[in-house]
Amino acid sequence: MKKILISLMAIALVVGLVGAGTMANFYDTETSTGNTFTAGTLNLILTDASDDGTESEAATWVFSDIAPGGSDGGARLTVTNAGTLPGYIDLSSVGVVNAENYDADTNEAEAADDADTSDATGGGELGANLAVVLFWDDGAGGGTAGNGIKDGSEATIYSGNLGGIAGNYEENYLLNGGATTYISMTWSIGTGVNNQIQGDSATLNITFELAQTAGQ
Repeated sequence: MKKILISLMAIALVVGLVGAGTMANFYDTETSTGNTFTAGTLNLILTDASDDGTESEAATWVFSDIAPGGSDGGARLTVTNAGTLPGYIDLSSVGVVNAENYDADTNEAEAADDADTSDATGGGELGANLAVVLFWDDGAGGGTAGNGIKDGSEATIYSGNLGGIAGNYEENYLLNGGATTYISMTWSIGTGVNNQIQGDSATLNITFELAQTAGQ
């Protein structure tokens, strides 16, 4: 019996030593603090040659003294994503307003070719006769970015008479955060247009949208 008790005490002592050894393992702790989460931003800014310090622009493309056989272009709109996230650009709420601007004292020649010189039935005829090309002037395919000339493989947004431009263009044009691109326009008008466009004007309005995902 004595031997059994001694054996049990020896076993208990060994187990106790094993347990004590396990509890004595080295260890260390460190703390991670100050972890922050910040949302990114999209910030679309439009600027042109007459930059007024705002994020939108008016009268980027101002073409005057348009006459049959003429053509011009070169004016560009600078489009910048000043945010931190990439975004996709679309054009919406595109619209053209035509005006006759008829003055019987100075535009009597127009009346000879234009049966309606009032604005009551849609305004002047300039928009229906002015051919325009609106394009991404981004230098794609070896073109020169921002030069007002459609060269290389720069993509066309719209080509046709100004009056036929659509109301929306789902371009899904990718513009990374901090990046800049350009949109330019050229115009031309045929020699067969008569006095019906004399003094007429057309005003183009476009809303640019920058969204996080394509097709948004």
